[in-house]
Amino acid sequence: MTTRDHERAMDLIMRRGVEEITAADSAWLESHLSACSECAHYADDFDNTGRLLRAVAVTASPRLVASTQQRLRARALEMREQQTRMVLIAISFCIGAMSSAVSAWLWWKFGGWVAQWLGLRASIVAPGILVFLLLPAVVIAGLMLAFPNSVYESRLMAGLAREREGGNQ
Repeated sequence: MTTRDHERAMDLIMRRGVEEITAADSAWLESHLSACSECAHYADDFDNTGRLLRAVAVTASPRLVASTQQRLRARALEMREQQTRMVLIAISFCIGAMSSAVSAWLWWKFGGWVAQWLGLRASIVAPGILVFLLLPAVVIAGLMLAFPNSVYESRLMAGLAREREGGNQ
């Protein structure tokens, strides 16, 4: 017998009580177990271990249950905070996109008027307006990189989560 036969037998022994194995695999396993004392001993030990594990009742201590419940509540609060944050981000993005579109249109018109008034070409003014429109986003991105963990943000989110939790009760 090869090592592969023993590996196949061990795999089938582990699977036969948990999932269905084909009739051909079952017949092969029985013939292998009758010829190989090592695998037969492994199968007996495996079956005895399974019976022993099913015979013992496993219960959790009250302390384990309480700590698990506490962790679940903390995780639920964290997930609720994350959901609230995502809603605020989505609202902020929509407001930002709308105000950017309106302000871009207004600045474009204003830039055209300034270009006519000063007698400048539009090819000079247009890139300047574009840079001026992008400047707030660049400044905000720089501030977010400089101060990634804002104290105010976590306090705001915790307050919103408590407010929402109180509204659900």
